[in-house]
Amino acid sequence: MAIRRGTLYSLTAVPGVSGYLVLSNDQWNTARTEEAAGALVYESPGAARVALAGGKAFVGELVAVSKAALGNPLTQLSAADLRPVEELVCDSLALRELHQQPPQPPPAQPGAIDYPLWSQIYYAGPPLGDPPQNKRRVVASVDSYNSAMRGAVCIRTTTRGKPGPGFPQLTDGTIAVAMAPTLFFNPYVRFQPRQERPSPSQLFLADMALVAAGIVDALELHHLV
Repeated sequence: MAIRRGTLYSLTAVPGVSGYLVLSNDQWNTARTEEAAGALVYESPGAARVALAGGKAFVGELVAVSKAALGNPLTQLSAADLRPVEELVCDSLALRELHQQPPQPPPAQPGAIDYPLWSQIYYAGPPLGDPPQNKRRVVASVDSYNSAMRGAVCIRTTTRGKPGPGFPQLTDGTIAVAMAPTLFFNPYVRFQPRQERPSPSQLFLADMALVAAGIVDALELHHLV
């Protein structure tokens, strides 16, 4: 089955979810890769969700999913229908601010800090690889989003692989896997003060701008930044 950007697919693997909207670019979608990048779709509104045309479906958090988990295509969104979703992604990840010259950081969120922080690096998600290892992930979503969602959109970093579109090389030589932005809720992010942290534990602004550029390439958002 051909997978296309802007197409809504059925998805039965996640309880409470009615579908999955693919946002990754079609060069990636047609390649022999395991995952697609996109957002979960719900039948009801909720925090950080945007309504699709007609108001009967609501696009929510960014999650990378296995291409094999996608069911039948349900509808292809027009550019106009896709625009509110793209705007939500840009706002949630501060893509326009980070695209400026010089790049600008998103504003801090007032109040108690009981959520993962933008630009910080944590161990998050299930162990991966052989042998399984905890993976470093940098928080790409802004703090107002993280506070509301009780979680954060994260990008995995790795010392393996080659840089390219969607895979920016950071100043320390590591690669940010911007092709797979995924929201992890708080229980799956080791952000508490006494929990183990990677070293370094934060990306500086220049590197966050590189991560943002990688996401723009991955999700084909050049027309909005």
